[in-house]
Amino acid sequence: MSAKLITLTTDFGLRDGYVAAMKGAILSCSPELVLIDVTHEIPPGEIAAAAYVLRQATAFFPAGTLHLVVVDPGVGSERRGVACQCGPQLYVAPDNGVLSAVLESEASLRAHVISRPALWRKGPSPVFHGRDIFGPVAAHLASGGALEDVGEAIDPATLIRTPWPEPHAQGDTWTGAVIYVDHFGNLVTNLALEPGLLLLGSVEIAGRAVALARTYSDVANGELIALRGSSGLLEIACNGGNAAEMLGAEPGHVITFRAQRRS
Repeated sequence: MSAKLITLTTDFGLRDGYVAAMKGAILSCSPELVLIDVTHEIPPGEIAAAAYVLRQATAFFPAGTLHLVVVDPGVGSERRGVACQCGPQLYVAPDNGVLSAVLESEASLRAHVISRPALWRKGPSPVFHGRDIFGPVAAHLASGGALEDVGEAIDPATLIRTPWPEPHAQGDTWTGAVIYVDHFGNLVTNLALEPGLLLLGSVEIAGRAVALARTYSDVANGELIALRGSSGLLEIACNGGNAAEMLGAEPGHVITFRAQRRS
């Protein structure tokens, strides 16, 4: 039998005991589960960052993997908790937009609201649903439980989506925005362009013109570069350095790409 996988994406950080407590709650329900950390370093409450990381990582897991996402600034409020099947993958998360990217990428969707306390830890804390509600529900589903067990079916169209701003095109000029800054200080944008376009053209950000190339070593150490990142999106990086710090850029910063098609 293949391993029963749960991935974990949170903004808990690793300084405190929150990650360990949630893992303990999951394994107390189903000790045979395999827990894989995607990241616990989402900036606190940054829903858009969590949505990007899910887009970047979860598609590479085997069919049937359950992805538990707890970036939940509205914990304890009236916001819903949901369990969703998106294509071959399962997700448990607050209904606050963290699933936006995966919801948009999958045509096959089922969604249920998490409303059956029998699956939760007794006396759940109003400020730690990851440990007391989402974790045990994830364990139940990853162990073979049905979506119907967690609560009533809901229309997937009612799930909250907070999509990234759409880039605007005028001729061969595209205007987009930074949507994420990674650990290396690379600026990930919302410009998804075909690979051939990225070898010709020019990029401007923060008043700087940035050279286009295929990989980091195509420019000298310490120089900025624009390239097609591993996620298929245009990124601004610094070879051996931190582009975000060099440019003073962050999510929302405008970028202009002037494309030239190869003849």
